[in-house]
Amino acid sequence: MGLRVTFVSGLRRSGKSAVIRVMVDRLYKRQPHYLRLVKRGSDKVPPPNTSKRPTECGVASARWLEYDDDHIFEILPDALTTIHRADRFGSVVIEADADPTLRCAYPYDHRVFVMPMPPGVHEVFRDPPRAAEELQRVLDDTASFASEIFGLFNEPKADADEPHEDRGAVMDTHMRSFLYSPLGDELATRIQLKPPYHGLVESEVIVINNRTGAAALQAEECVHRIERLLDRIRGASGRRGELFICDPLNFKGKASRTLLKALKPMCQGGK
Repeated sequence: MGLRVTFVSGLRRSGKSAVIRVMVDRLYKRQPHYLRLVKRGSDKVPPPNTSKRPTECGVASARWLEYDDDHIFEILPDALTTIHRADRFGSVVIEADADPTLRCAYPYDHRVFVMPMPPGVHEVFRDPPRAAEELQRVLDDTASFASEIFGLFNEPKADADEPHEDRGAVMDTHMRSFLYSPLGDELATRIQLKPPYHGLVESEVIVINNRTGAAALQAEECVHRIERLLDRIRGASGRRGELFICDPLNFKGKASRTLLKALKPMCQGGK
């Protein structure tokens, strides 16, 4: 398209706006376009109108965009097409809450996930019984999909005279190969993480905002588990999001300065 689109998502009141403010004030050389995605029917309300123009706030344009699950795949591309007509090689930064529907609503160029310090492991990760339920649900969904699309579980037709091909049992090595694939990553993520945190794994930058949420000692075990999950994905796919634990508005710390370096490539113009 020509635009460079960066998707900043995460939990409500976690510091997404603060991260975007830093990007706009310190990293974008040319003012980006800003979109705020809000699910229709939510309790969020647009900010009050002010006399300030978007350019005075550091952005080329700003738009509050309401969506629903059935139309987001039309609404978002249409909004980006409108921006593209006015600014062919511009930059767009999108802010949104942690809605799983938005993860695949558009092929974003970059993704950032923001969350507060978690109070414990089970704030982010499912406990074993819930994980087992989710695994069963995934298997049921897979069987249903295969049946509907490929007819894998339908009764064979009377004219199906093709000889049956014997296949060996699924070995542990086969299962490991599957789990260490992009599809396996997605499966592991869906099983282990609660839905608001699914976007964490596919993001290039993950910010745990230590200005909000629980105390560091309460969050320590959960943060370690997040790091192990990210390491596992890096071993499987060769990619891993960079994790930063910092206050994005405090530039005195090393983590915050390193965060700026990680965000800088996302703040270039389109091409």
